[in-house]
Amino acid sequence: MRAWVKWTSEWGPKVRKLIEIEQATGKTPQALLDAPVCYGFERELAIAFNFLTDRRTVGMAVNPIPLSEVVAYLDLVGGTIVPKDMFLELLHVMDAEYLEKVNSDNKPPS
Repeated sequence: MRAWVKWTSEWGPKVRKLIEIEQATGKTPQALLDAPVCYGFERELAIAFNFLTDRRTVGMAVNPIPLSEVVAYLDLVGGTIVPKDMFLELLHVMDAEYLEKVNSDNKPPS
């Protein structure tokens, strides 16, 4: 999942534009070709992370995904492949890594 989080933190906000480029040119941008593929519970986590990352707040820095949003998501989808506590822990680890990458990229030069 580490490669997926790294790719998402760099390219996630640009995916729509990359798809538009692909549709306009008929050629798939390298960034889309390099996107890691997830299967099984990793796919479930990736889908949840993508959905929930748009629900975080942004202040002076990008904030963690609110637990209330995770609970609402789990209520919406009705459960997960892995036990809920494992799902929450893995999602938390992904979110922490994402925040570290995104917030370090957004630090003003000192």
